[in-house]
Order: sequence, then structure tokens, then C-alpha cells
Amino acid sequence: MTCLKLEDKPVMKFDFAAGECEVLEPSLLPFSLRDRIVDTRENRQLDMSSVRFSNKDLISSFFYFRTLSVSRENAKYIFNQLNIRQKNDFESRFEAMRLCNGLSASDSYWITDDEDEKWADVRLDSHPLNEALQQTALFGRTLSIAGKLRTPELTTQGAYAKAWFNENSKLYLCKASSKGGNEAEREVLASDVLDCFNVPHAKYSLERKEGVVLCKCGNMKFPNTSMASSADVEIWFSEKGLDFFDEVKKIDSEMFYRTIVTDYLIANSDRHRGNWGFYMNNQTGKLICMHPLFDHNNAFDETFMNDPDGGECQLIEGKTQKEAAMYAIKHCDFRCVKPVVKSMFLNERMYETFMNRACELGLYKKQKITFLDRLLNHRKQEFIPLELKSDDTMIYWGRVKSGAAFS
Repeated sequence: MTCLKLEDKPVMKFDFAAGECEVLEPSLLPFSLRDRIVDTRENRQLDMSSVRFSNKDLISSFFYFRTLSVSRENAKYIFNQLNIRQKNDFESRFEAMRLCNGLSASDSYWITDDEDEKWADVRLDSHPLNEALQQTALFGRTLSIAGKLRTPELTTQGAYAKAWFNENSKLYLCKASSKGGNEAEREVLASDVLDCFNVPHAKYSLERKEGVVLCKCGNMKFPNTSMASSADVEIWFSEKGLDFFDEVKKIDSEMFYRTIVTDYLIANSDRHRGNWGFYMNNQTGKLICMHPLFDHNNAFDETFMNDPDGGECQLIEGKTQKEAAMYAIKHCDFRCVKPVVKSMFLNERMYETFMNRACELGLYKKQKITFLDRLLNHRKQEFIPLELKSDDTMIYWGRVKSGAAFS
């Protein structure tokens, strides 16, 4: 049987063809499987037709969503390099998982047919990553791949060309823009803006590799933690008959509301269930808090900037981003910790949109620039924060590193 482990702890064994499954650590299962998969050792007489989802369906779905999509830029080249069929069937996706032990940069789950194999033998930050596959993932190049396939490329989601690099035992992700696009620059802009507020987020910088402009960020996964997508956690809450957003607010209402405010300020059009989620304690399986914000290369979206209401909010159903942000800012401690400056922005339109929204939310105010100010060349900012406060995000990071739940 194939063993699914969380670090060194076996949590499940399964034989997909037979539909057999042994659940060893129910509270440590991935959230999309938790309280859903059936231990066939304990339920030999169970009529599986009475179960809503078969073990095969659940395991297939888990690996389906864990494997990169063929729609990701350069994914077809990756599959071709590894002689994996470009199909969405379980066999193709599970073959991809076997090649890389199902390793992901965002969590500590992995698969092995050898129960004696250790986490230290496979963990991504302790070993060089496959350089040929990096070139294929980022630039679409066809190079010879040899030796042990140590890579998170087969479990990295999204649509843009990207690749992981290991620098001094720390993983970094480099992501390109679309052809002719400026998504990498917008990602860095959003990161620079969020540096001015008490919003935990992935820090991005611009990098150039072989003439291509990329945005680069460090891996947000901490030792002894895993990241769980809101999509998977929503499945788990639904299985337990709980309202997803009510439970999210119990876990980390502060970060939830700060996210809503952020999306309106930066005109973010891409807060889908795959790009926000939670930290999980690997020892207890419990959710700690929402993880930092990331993936803002679709910030300052033209349509969302053109809409005075900011478009539809994806976190509060039935509300516009503006309505949701006006509500959310009253329910969290959203702070300005240093001034946002005009030079951060790619153009006047982005700057004006951000500042006008910051004024609407009571974070900034507009001051008059007089003719005399201009004549004397005073470097007077048109928009200034109403109040600068101390940055309290170190409390957040401390709690994350301790593994203590916020709720």
C-alpha cells in the first residue's frame, strides 16, 4: 500500500485500485479527506453504496487538485519532459505524484511506498532542486532530466510560468508575467504597499533571470506547519455541518477582515479559494490562523479600478468590495504604520485609485497643494495618513511560530 505521511508520521495507507484504506491518524489527514474517507479495516461489512463519496473518488480528487494543471504556463512541457500523459485521469496525476513523492512547498504531506523512508530524506529545503525542470517550468525549455526528481513543480498551482529555487536551504518562488503583461511589477507594488500597513503578507521583490523580469518571494511555510487552502478547509467545515465563514471568523477574524480591506484598497480581482487559507500545526492537525496574504499579481485590475464600488467581494457574499471594506474596517485594527508614497506606483491611475479608497476608509486624508507650495518646490504630499501607529504584526508572526491557535 502507498503511505501518505505528514513529515515522519504515517497518516494513511491506501491501495487505490482496490479502494482499500487504513486511516492511521484521522486528525492529521489533509482537510479534503478528513472525516470523509472510510477506513476499510474498521468497516469491512460497510455497504459502500451508502457512502456519499467512495475512497477512490476522494483519493483521486485529492491528487487531482494537488497536481499542477495542464493550463499552467509551460505545464505541457513539464509533462512531456517526464513522459506523463496530459490527461486529467487519476493514473496520470498519480504517476506525477509518485515521481516527486507528492512533495509540495506549501505543506509537509508526501507519499512513499517505503515506510522506512524519512522526511529528512525527501524534504525540499534540505536538497538541491532539479535544475533542468526549473528551466522547463520558468522558460519552457526542453532539457535532459536525470537522477532523483526533487521538485515542487508538479504540485505548484496557478496559471503563470514559475519555478522554485533552493537558496541556502530556503525555498524561493520566481514568477513571470504574461506575455506583454506587467503582473510581476504589480505583485511587487502590492507587496510594497502592504509594507505600509499591519497586514501580514509575502514580501516580493523584482528579479531578472536571463533577461526576464520576475517577482520573487520566500516560501511562507514554517517548520512544523502546513498551509491549507480555504477550498479544502471549506469542504471539511461543510462535512461537519458548519458555516464556513462563521468558522473562519472564529479562527482569525482579524486577518479575515484585514484581507477584505486590502482587496478593496489594491483593487484585487483574484481572491479565489486557492490563494488564501490557513496555517495548520503539524503535530496537532489544528488550524492556527489565516496565513499571510500572497498572489497579488492581479491587483490594480482595470475593471475593478473603473468600478467605484470595487467589483464583487469574494469573501462576503452579496456585497461589493467597497461595502465589504467599509464594514470590515470597523471590525478589525487596520493600521497605517508608514506612509505610502507615490513613487511606489506604476502610474497615476493606480496611485489615485488607491489613495481615494484609503480616504474613503478613513485611513488617509487629502490636503491642498497650493500654488505657493509648487512655486517653492515644497515636497508636500497630496495624501497623508490620518494616523501612524506601531506595527503589531510581530505578534502575529510570534503566534504562528509558536503554533498556538488564535481562536
